[in-house]
Amino acid sequence: MRALLALFVGAACAAAQAQDSTQVYPTRNLRLIVPFNAGAGPDATGRQLAQGLSERTKRNVIVDNRAGASGLIGMAELARANADGHTIGLVSLSQTVIQAMTPNPPVNVARDLAPVAHLFRQYTILITRPDSPARNARELLQLIRDKPSAYAYASGGNGTPAHLAGELFLRMNKGQARHIPYKGMTSAVTDIIRGDVLFACSVTANVATLIHGGRIKALGLLAPKRIAAFPDVPSFAELGLPDVDVTSWSGIAVPLATPISVRRQLAVMLREITDDPVHAKSFAALGLDTAYLPMEAFGAVIQFEVARWAKFVKETGLRID
Repeated sequence: MRALLALFVGAACAAAQAQDSTQVYPTRNLRLIVPFNAGAGPDATGRQLAQGLSERTKRNVIVDNRAGASGLIGMAELARANADGHTIGLVSLSQTVIQAMTPNPPVNVARDLAPVAHLFRQYTILITRPDSPARNARELLQLIRDKPSAYAYASGGNGTPAHLAGELFLRMNKGQARHIPYKGMTSAVTDIIRGDVLFACSVTANVATLIHGGRIKALGLLAPKRIAAFPDVPSFAELGLPDVDVTSWSGIAVPLATPISVRRQLAVMLREITDDPVHAKSFAALGLDTAYLPMEAFGAVIQFEVARWAKFVKETGLRID
């Protein structure tokens, strides 16, 4: 009898595990937390992803913009959400940088979230007002050197790739300019167009439409070579400037306790979206390169970046303005 009971219990457990691995997902609408303002580059990326997920799940995917603290507010909201796979979040390089600059961050993206998939690489571009006398990054740098500390540069917030890139650009080229953090790149670009701020380094997704429309001028790409989205914009390497390579990335994460089976099903759908030619074309128009990595590899990327920027912030004294 004891042997039969053990056999029954074992069979029941095996059946439960099999059911968990094949459970229907999702069972209701999804929420995609985008930790930046509506209208920003990450918002455009998130909405494209939401459309792709909606097509595959036959469920509504609601984009929930939770801006603040360069993305940490949204990531903290994601960490608190129910761990059933119905709340997912767009995580990026920004959160690993600002986490290192914040004394008591509300979330640790490497410890409190579960990675699902690395999806994109995107590049950083140097921009100024359309009527600026500077025709490229070298000429802008000369303006800055001719009047030390007379100019200011903008970013979409402390710890964003734009802030990081601006600091690296100045430090590696012995330039001096004040940092003015805005609540998102939309406001920053408005002041650049008006001439209140000299320049900014922005991820391409934030400013692609404005550059193509002639509303702002692109002076150089902080990358080793040109990219397809901006074939006429030279790289810093071409201009003979130090190798200031600020390549950002983004992917999807979920609350830490989300079942591995759900994460795998979600990862499959995300891979299908990045492989879809129609969606890939839309992402490319934003200056994004699709670069799918599975959850284990994405987790390693997040761990590496958290450690990397913690070390950088400590060594350079980069601070919140």
